Amino acid sequence: MRVVLVTTIERGGPIEQALLLARGLARQGASVLVTCANVQLAERFAVDGVRAAVVPLRHQGDVAGAARVWRLARGADVIHAHDRRAGLWTRIGPRPRRRGLRVYTAHGIPEPYHPPPVGPERPGWKATLLYRGLDGGLCRRADAIVVPSRAVADDLVARLGYPRRLLHVIPNGIELPSPREHDGELIGTFSVLEQFKGIDVFLRAVARLAPERPEWRFASFGVGSDAERLRALAAELGIAERIEWPGFVPGPQARARLRVYVLSSYWENAPMALLEAMADGVPVVATAVDGVPEIVDETTARMVPSGDPAALAAAIEQAVGDQAGTAARVAAARRRVEERYTAERNAEAIGALYERLLRGEASR
Repeated sequence: MRVVLVTTIERGGPIEQALLLARGLARQGASVLVTCANVQLAERFAVDGVRAAVVPLRHQGDVAGAARVWRLARGADVIHAHDRRAGLWTRIGPRPRRRGLRVYTAHGIPEPYHPPPVGPERPGWKATLLYRGLDGGLCRRADAIVVPSRAVADDLVARLGYPRRLLHVIPNGIELPSPREHDGELIGTFSVLEQFKGIDVFLRAVARLAPERPEWRFASFGVGSDAERLRALAAELGIAERIEWPGFVPGPQARARLRVYVLSSYWENAPMALLEAMADGVPVVATAVDGVPEIVDETTARMVPSGDPAALAAAIEQAVGDQAGTAARVAAARRRVEERYTAERNAEAIGALYERLLRGEASR
């Protein structure tokens, strides 16, 4: 089977999932080509027999870049998009060959559909026209839409008009690190610095904890458009000297420094960083939003409502203070990832979906 995976972004969960899928499919015997945004990503993709081509799609209207992707995909069995811009041009474009497949993984929902306070109460007419109208309509040109969580699949159907018959819920997967003891010193987040990630809630929780816990250290790993606002908020809350902003740090290095991993989001699908923390033995405190409760519960993490700094602070206190309860959750979290969320299982499920579609045994 010849597969072309299309990516346009430079970092984040969709890129990490595409990297693992490319390797998994190649190990199953598929011929895999990945189009990506830059040379550094191409070097990361080009292992285990995977080929990579640098094809930047710099904006939604980059017709020339899209045409190059289509040429590279010509003759393939499957073209599979892994972010919104890639999904736009993959669905607009031609099939890679007669009866070849167009597949799109929906890793998120558009910003106007994020819940308050980071999104509007209701999307405006422009967002409705663009996403429910155009995006929902383009889905009918896909043979399958892969979604990593049931919650987001339901949202895509109800709010954006995606056809239910085309949606296939396949959880994300990760490569399992070797088990190890964790002795990190930081309580922190690891994500893009965007409003829907709820880093502001984490900072307000830190402001509650810092006066009573002078020995504790905090950090927010990542980069993003919300960084300046968040730094200003930390200063306003009086915690600027208590929190580190390391920027982008590769996952293993960041997790090695974490005492507790905090997921404070207002919205999530199936976050790779959460799975990686669980597998790597880092205690988890997480908001119970969207796809997150499909991955963790109170046996594997400490769960809190979104937008509640007091509850988040209390859960962090428990994660640090209740050593026996935290150790039990950490062990259960590792087992859950081993049983349900490996990269091998994800690649096998997606490869099987391709096979069924090519045989005409699934919805097209």
